[in-house]
Order: sequence, then C-alpha cells, then structure tokens
Amino acid sequence: MKLSKIAFDCVQHETLVRKLHHYGIQGVALDLMSNYLRDRIQKVDVNGKRSNGSVMKIVVPQGSILGPFLFLIYINDLPYLAKDKHGIVLFADDTSLTFKINRRELAFDDVNNSLAKVVQWFEANNLVLNGKKTKCIKFTLPNVKHVKTTVLLNNEELKLEDTTVFLGITLDSKLQWGPHVNNLSNRLSSAAYAVKKIRHMTDVETARLVYFSYFHSIMSYGILLWGNAADISTIFVLQKRAVRSIYKMGPRESLRDKFKDFKIMTVYSQYIFENLMYVHKNISKFKKKCDCNNLNIRSKNKLTVQYTRLHKIHNSFKGNCIQFYNKLPIDILEMSLKKFKVCIKRKLIEKSYYSIKDYVNDKKAWV
Repeated sequence: MKLSKIAFDCVQHETLVRKLHHYGIQGVALDLMSNYLRDRIQKVDVNGKRSNGSVMKIVVPQGSILGPFLFLIYINDLPYLAKDKHGIVLFADDTSLTFKINRRELAFDDVNNSLAKVVQWFEANNLVLNGKKTKCIKFTLPNVKHVKTTVLLNNEELKLEDTTVFLGITLDSKLQWGPHVNNLSNRLSSAAYAVKKIRHMTDVETARLVYFSYFHSIMSYGILLWGNAADISTIFVLQKRAVRSIYKMGPRESLRDKFKDFKIMTVYSQYIFENLMYVHKNISKFKKKCDCNNLNIRSKNKLTVQYTRLHKIHNSFKGNCIQFYNKLPIDILEMSLKKFKVCIKRKLIEKSYYSIKDYVNDKKAWV
C-alpha cells in the first residue's frame, strides 16, 4: 500500500504530540518537540510577489533529520491492527500487508476486512492512500492452483500482479528469482558500460573505484536472497565484462586467476560471504550440535541442519547458510566478528569460486 506523495504534509501536529506523549516523551522534551512543530509560517512566492504568511497546523518539516523519525512515530501504531493470520510491515511511506491464506478457502473476507480497517486508520490519521500505486500479489508455489479471489480496496477490485518491487527487490508470485535477475542484469549492463567508459578516460584506480561504488553495490544488494538463482550466471558474465574493462583485457582472456590478483570477489564468492556473515552475526538464532547433546565433541560449534519439507526453503539462504557455515574450520568459527569477516573475505578472494558447487565440493581446509 502506497501513500500519496504528500504523506509528510498530512501529519497533524496535535495527533503527533499525543503519540509522542504515549511513547514516553514528556515534560521539557515534549514541549521542545511541540515548539519545533508548531507556529511554522508558510508563504508562496510567485514572480517576486509573496503571499501573506499562514500558520501550518499540519506538515512534518521535510529535509530535516527529525522529519522521517517523526513520521515513523506517527504511523508506528498501525501494525497493532495486525492479527495472527496477517502482519503489517512499515518502511517510510510504504505499507505492506501480508496474509497467510489456505488455498482451499473460498472466502477472502478476512483480507478485505483487514484492508478496510487499514484504510479507516489512514483516514482517521489524515493520511491519503494512493490507490493507483497500491499493488496486490499472491505468492504460491509453481503448479499450485488457487481459487479465484477478489481483493477490494475502497470497494474497487485490486488487480493481482505477477511481480512487484519491494525495497529494490523484484518479487515474483511463483517465488522465482528470474524477474529480479532480469531487472538486475539491465542495471548491471549499464554499470559495466559506465566502468568501461570511465576506464578509457582515467586510470585503473579510478575505474576500480567506480566498479565498487556503482557495479558492485548494485550486484551485492540483496544477494543473500537471490544469490542462488538458477540464472545467476548471467550476472557473472556481466561482472567479468566489468572487471575486464578495468584492466583492459580481451573478451577471451581468462579471469579465474585474475580475481585473486585484482582482489575482487566473484559473484558466487560474494553470495557465500553474505551467507557466512549472516550466520555469524545471528548465531543465536541457530541451533548448535552442542545444544543437542552434552558431549564435548570437536564439532560442537557446528550447526544443526533443520529438516525442511519444501525444496524451495532448503535451496534458499536459510538452508544454504548452514551448509556453508559448517564447512569452515573450528578455529575460524570461534573468531570474533571483526576477525571472522577479514578472514573469510581474504579466503574467498583467494579461492575465487566460479560456482556454488566449487565451494561445497572444496575439500581443502581453510588454513
């Protein structure tokens, strides 16, 4: 659900102050925030003619550090409308509603009732919902048939989309990463071209800087989610094109040994890196073998592989990250986060994996 462009301009000061008080901001701090918001005067200047000032009773000052924070406070109570079968995810002026629906259920009354309550909440808080930019998508496994459903927003039927973009990631209704990889390929093709043009005009170091700030940042964004896509090889081809441009290499020259010399991780190594970092940062969320028995075994820091019924989950980062992590030597697993990051980054650059299987089948210990 997408709010209108004027979302920040619809925040009522009195309502915001009440919510700040509810969240524990009181006394002098609340008075300071109230004075920051109130008695702001707005004027219009057209061709040198300025209108009389008007005191604004709404609007969160945009362009300020406090602006986004105050807006998030303003909409923070919206998720309390969520029930057991659905949830609400907030990100700035984007609101996402998620529902768990049994495919055999004929009625979508719960979905429509929840949407009606959310719309009612927006209206009560003086916020305007942009119906044209509000999208509806139903996630399901391929070849699974669902009953025909109708989702209504303000008594108008929402069209079911095949794909949607959420925080820069293209999500497919069939839980496949093909559409995202296609969109990403177009962006990376432009980035690779930019690296090539920059290299013609500058030196290697400048081209490397453009590569990491432009190409690499786009390639690595969200790779933890889509990095095991079947057609990731398309991304690897574009990466090699960009790297060859930096060092003015021919299209047929091999890069297998050059990635190590250039200190650049392949897209596969980058995916493995993100998985390993995710586990090490969130190790408390995983079960270790030592949690399952009291024996003082050498592999006590290895993780327990969780059984999953669906291949989709097993093949996602939730399944891969445990497999990747358990391949590491014990001494690396026991490192602090800072040392762990430096170590695996150095090793992944040295290995320069050309596929996920290269890592999984690598019998040599990381010593």
